[in-house]
Amino acid sequence: MSQNGPSTDKNNKMTKVNLITALSKNRNYLIIFGILLVIAGSAAILFPLISGISVIVIIGVALVISGIVQLIQAFGYEKWSGLLLALFSSIIWLVAGGILLARPMESVAVFTIFLATIFIAEGMLKLILALQMRALKNWIWFLFDAVIALFLGFFLWVQFPFSALWAIGVLSGLNILSSGIATLAIALTIDRTTEK
Repeated sequence: MSQNGPSTDKNNKMTKVNLITALSKNRNYLIIFGILLVIAGSAAILFPLISGISVIVIIGVALVISGIVQLIQAFGYEKWSGLLLALFSSIIWLVAGGILLARPMESVAVFTIFLATIFIAEGMLKLILALQMRALKNWIWFLFDAVIALFLGFFLWVQFPFSALWAIGVLSGLNILSSGIATLAIALTIDRTTEK
């Protein structure tokens, strides 16, 4: 056995204990958050076109607000080169947000490709998280959540462009719903885990 073996095992056990302790302290918040995610995910699935366009509008508003904040912040730079770069950056954000707000239906198709990429990346990260949570009884739900995110991302790529009008709402809803189920499963397990 290597010299770092027992120390590494002890650190891993402490990390797992710290994770369980942190989750148990926030158990009620996790339950509320999980329930809200389940409700939001279900609503997005029931109203896919509305939720798809809503996603585009929310992102458009966020980009415009970010552009305005960057524009205001740009005038805080003392050097001319910093000001020009910050102004250019803020203009890009403002134009991108404006396009999304002005043409939400067309933006849905572009965003479908972006969403597919996000789901794939999220699925990979959730897979890593699931493997780190194997100490918990219901860790398999995080693995399930990772598989769902990966599946949704690949599904969007394969079905594009025909499913773009409904896919963003339905797939975002499924992703939110699976995250809510996973959060609830972990939150409900934590109490039982810490009692032992």
